[in-house]
Amino acid sequence: MKRYVLAVGGSDSSGGAGIQADIRTITSLG
Repeated sequence: MKRYVLAVGGSDSSGGAGIQADIRTITSLG
């Protein structure tokens, strides 16, 4: 079963927020 996620975010140079944090969260959820 394919799951889809739509993430709309900007980039944060510290890596603590933005699309980088979204990618980490989505990856951890499987």
